[in-house]
Amino acid sequence: MKKEETSQAKGGWRTLGVWVTLTFVGLIIAWYFLIKVASENAPEPIPLNQTK
Repeated sequence: MKKEETSQAKGGWRTLGVWVTLTFVGLIIAWYFLIKVASENAPEPIPLNQTK
């Protein structure tokens, strides 16, 4: 019985690791597209006149 419990626990930790990895990859992809869309929609920079 103890062997079954430990195998279920290992399976649970493995599933948790998969979910954490998928979430991390999803966040990276979302962050990439957020930066890409924001940079495409960014207004043109206004040049600053330097006074000498």
